[in-house]
Amino acid sequence: MGLDFVEQGREKMQEAQEDNLHQTLMDLRMKTSVLEVPQVEREKMTSRTMEMVNTYDDNIRNLTWGPMKTLDKESPPAIGEIKEGPTDNDSVMQDFNDHLVNAGLNFGHPTFLAFIPTGGGIYPAGLGAFIPAIFSTFTGFHGKNTTIIEMENKVIKWVADLFGYPAGHAGNISSSASLSTLTAVAVARDSKELKAADFHRCVIYCTEFTHFVVLKALQAVGLREAILRTVPVDKSFKMTAAGLEKQVMEDKDAGLLPFLVAATVGTTLTGSVDPVNDIADVCDRHQLWLHVDAAYGGFFALCEEKKQLFVGLERTDSMVANPHKGMFLPFGVSVLLVKDGRKLQQCCSMKQTPLCFKGCQLFSAEHLAPSELSFELSRPYRAAQMWLPLKMFGVGVFREALKEKLLLARYFYGKLKGTGQFELPLEPELSVVLFRATAPPGVNINNFNQQLLDGLNSDGKIFMTPAVLSDQFYLRVCVLCFRTHIEHVDLCFSLIQEKRLHLWESLRCDA
Repeated sequence: MGLDFVEQGREKMQEAQEDNLHQTLMDLRMKTSVLEVPQVEREKMTSRTMEMVNTYDDNIRNLTWGPMKTLDKESPPAIGEIKEGPTDNDSVMQDFNDHLVNAGLNFGHPTFLAFIPTGGGIYPAGLGAFIPAIFSTFTGFHGKNTTIIEMENKVIKWVADLFGYPAGHAGNISSSASLSTLTAVAVARDSKELKAADFHRCVIYCTEFTHFVVLKALQAVGLREAILRTVPVDKSFKMTAAGLEKQVMEDKDAGLLPFLVAATVGTTLTGSVDPVNDIADVCDRHQLWLHVDAAYGGFFALCEEKKQLFVGLERTDSMVANPHKGMFLPFGVSVLLVKDGRKLQQCCSMKQTPLCFKGCQLFSAEHLAPSELSFELSRPYRAAQMWLPLKMFGVGVFREALKEKLLLARYFYGKLKGTGQFELPLEPELSVVLFRATAPPGVNINNFNQQLLDGLNSDGKIFMTPAVLSDQFYLRVCVLCFRTHIEHVDLCFSLIQEKRLHLWESLRCDA
């Protein structure tokens, strides 16, 4: 009797606990239901977003609205704090608009001529990021997403075919040339079977114009102690194959381990293209890994008139090209190619199936998954940002757009040269133009051009960055945004002339 009573009490207590748990879960479900945004609210959010997009698009066509947008430095709008409770949508979107759309540098503006601009973010590419994000498309492994991953592989193959990569290659789409280069250096390290005890004897060859992502990659893969050789360049700032061979021979004689050559197709500073085919000859003779950074210049291979610059790319061991530059996509789309795809897989794939995946059919010997070809597992579906524009517009329009950028650079160079008032150290090979204005008598030319650049960037109509070559200060224009056309280059030229004359006159009066 006593035991039955105790048992009944225990059962009632358990039922009460279950009732309380059930009620708690129902309450939590109700409180978190806001995360499932209903259609009406989605439409409001989308409408507000499209207002922002259309305002941005209208403004970006207005030549007086430059990329260097200035805020009131005395009282910039405060960024709202993150709070425990919600904030109404209109306030959040206004905050977002103030700090994203109307502040800072606009890399997609047609008169943003600094650095290597992002191509500008064509609209279908934005959809290619938005739609997979809404669907939470996962591409780490095949699973049931075989067709999605095959679409990604089609994009990679299209890039590989453009550069003449042979069958057996493999690649991946990462967020940037930084991650792509890191992966390439790791593959090279493993392919050459380098041991940590030898890292201090390994030698990497580049030029002073090689992008610093190579240095970051070396540090990230444990090669911080490796020796970095700076190969001489010619008068066009290109790596010299003869200089490379000489250094390799000297290093071999010294008992060092020549390992990797980092060449560039389109340097950031000058736009120069290293002679890849000649460099590949040296690498073949000495069994060096040849990696090419074509992040900026790679997609100019679409232009028939520049094909000769890309001879030898098919001989490289690895290369990087950034669609978010030459294909006008938003930031975050970089393609890595490795000629021997097995080496990429051996470097990046898991040696054994993790416990959490055992018993799951996630990996296939027939179809390699992206997580087996990169260091990323949880990764967005980046291929759609490239697939949608290529399918919607076709390849031809990208070829014509890049041809326009080449001609705009040549046009700008010709206008500068025609004045006789500018020094031009080299003709543009791609879409970068280097120049500097001659200075008044007795005025330091470096200081004069620094002041000229400061004046040009001060009013926000255009934005440029300098190039310092052998302690000489040059101005630099890079034409790459798909929105940049002849009227924008004409505006840039007229502003340069106007500012140069004003600065010249003011210095002469001061004298």
